[in-house]
Amino acid sequence: MRLRELQQRFSAAIRPGAEEDHLTVMTDGISIYRNNYVSQLKTALRDGFPHLHVWLGESEFDRVADIHIARSPPASWTLDDYGRDFPLTARIVFPDDPEVWELAWLDLAMAQAFVARDQDPVEVADLSDLDWDGARIAFVPSLRFSEAFSNAAEIWSALEDQSVPPPAATSGEGGAYVVWRRSLTAHFRVVSTLEYQVISALYLRFTFADACEILRLQLGDDGAIVAAGDMLGRWIGDGLIAKVEASSIAAALSVADH
Repeated sequence: MRLRELQQRFSAAIRPGAEEDHLTVMTDGISIYRNNYVSQLKTALRDGFPHLHVWLGESEFDRVADIHIARSPPASWTLDDYGRDFPLTARIVFPDDPEVWELAWLDLAMAQAFVARDQDPVEVADLSDLDWDGARIAFVPSLRFSEAFSNAAEIWSALEDQSVPPPAATSGEGGAYVVWRRSLTAHFRVVSTLEYQVISALYLRFTFADACEILRLQLGDDGAIVAAGDMLGRWIGDGLIAKVEASSIAAALSVADH
């Protein structure tokens, strides 16, 4: 038996629910390795999802963790990466409780934003004389966003402040979470569904004008202008924008002028 095959069979054997594999190196002590494997992964999940851990309580969190560990073995050299798909497991286990998997998403997104690649946000002075119709916005690498269906943001904030969280409730108006890092602090904000749609379009490299068409269809010409200005000002103030790229045509004209 080659070493690679032995390692793969040993790895499979220590996972929860694995069938007995009679390798010559295996004895009754395999249970020690299996317990250690589960214990370390469960600790990684508790550390990575502290607010969800408090919200669910020890027994319920362990139940979700056990399901996740059984269905999702580690795939990275570091345990810091384990749990990236834990919000999906939480959604599978609690399909009718969006606050559970949204808390998991917020825990993960805040942690990922904190260790994301550094990039200074754009300055207001850098945005003069831009052709906004053809411009494309590039967000900072720490940006994360996801739809919101519950009051998980209020629950997360209360748990962070170590105060009594509100009861879980679904969001009637809808919306989304936006997560990013500014300096050495991760932040999040709840935005409207409309702002979420605009951010999504810009993230997919739509031009600013094309993204603002979403606003025009909902708010009309005047309302779209006001909303676009408010959003842009807020993103700049929050440090969400890394740069604004001029359209190729505008850039070419600028070079020709010089």
